[in-house]
Amino acid sequence: MEVLFGFFIMASFVVAIMALFRRSPVRRWYASRQHPGRAVVVTLVMWLIAVVALVPKGPAVDTATTADAPSTSATPSPRPPASTPGTTPAESPPTTTPSADTTAPTTRQASTPDGVPRDAQRVRVERVVDGDTLEAAAVSSGTVLSGTAQVDVRLLEIDAPETKHPSEPEQCYGREATEKLLELAPPDSTVWVQRDEELRDRHGRYLLYVWNDTGVFVNRAMVTEGFAQPDLYKPNDKHWETISAAGGQARSVAAGLWSACESFGAPESTPPASTSVPTQEPAPEPWTEPQPPQEPEQPGTGPASEPAPEPDGVVSYPYPPDKDCGEIEESNFQVQEGDPHRFDDDGDGIGCEG
Repeated sequence: MEVLFGFFIMASFVVAIMALFRRSPVRRWYASRQHPGRAVVVTLVMWLIAVVALVPKGPAVDTATTADAPSTSATPSPRPPASTPGTTPAESPPTTTPSADTTAPTTRQASTPDGVPRDAQRVRVERVVDGDTLEAAAVSSGTVLSGTAQVDVRLLEIDAPETKHPSEPEQCYGREATEKLLELAPPDSTVWVQRDEELRDRHGRYLLYVWNDTGVFVNRAMVTEGFAQPDLYKPNDKHWETISAAGGQARSVAAGLWSACESFGAPESTPPASTSVPTQEPAPEPWTEPQPPQEPEQPGTGPASEPAPEPDGVVSYPYPPDKDCGEIEESNFQVQEGDPHRFDDDGDGIGCEG
């Protein structure tokens, strides 16, 4: 009925807006009536009747339901039949009546997982810093966090390997501990926190116990699986016995860091060096400065006293200087390639003929 009423109101607004325009279909329809004014009045009356018929009847239904509730509980149950020999009134089936007190525990169980203390406050995880620190904000003010601003939370009674300490190197199993806390309490998830005697440490962090949305006690789980060690923060010792016992059990079975690290707090080790003999690469050849390419010797730059050696029968003289047949002793010889001195006048390849 509420949906139908909503559509009716929306359609009424659309028709009213269209009626504001002179050339709209609504205005034209009314103008075409024989009595436009009477048509408008009839339309308004029918609209009011429809509104009254379609308006939600929520409050009236609630009142009727409330009025009927006492009558149901006040209705006397059928009187049990008179007892006969061998039977007692206790054998008659019990009559159960609804009670308002039974709804309160049911509501809490639906919103809070089993195992979470009653005084725990619901918060939302914003960021995981390392294996024992996270940032969170309360969903609403409560007994642990009085406001909804984001705060730093230090998990009580545990100590995880460091990964972000400003003056210490990363410790063995620190990254694994951070990943485990991300698994137990991921960002944007809902967790429940409980305080102890001392609420904050000297750094301003809130010292809290944490349960995740499945009811897992996160502080104890980190110790049980070997991602952190028990560490007492006096005077906070509400769950110390439980967490301390979990730490002893994890150490006895060498869980987590107790088998992966030499000791708690040991620096993150580098991968062991390979024992195989590395293949020796050949030594690089010595580098020598490249020499510029030698240009061919120009004719005339060498000694001019002797002709350059040529194949048999070929006479060659450097050029320049230019020579003619009268300046040399040879005749009827095969000229050198190109004949720079022009010993071959007729081009037959024989120089200084005759």
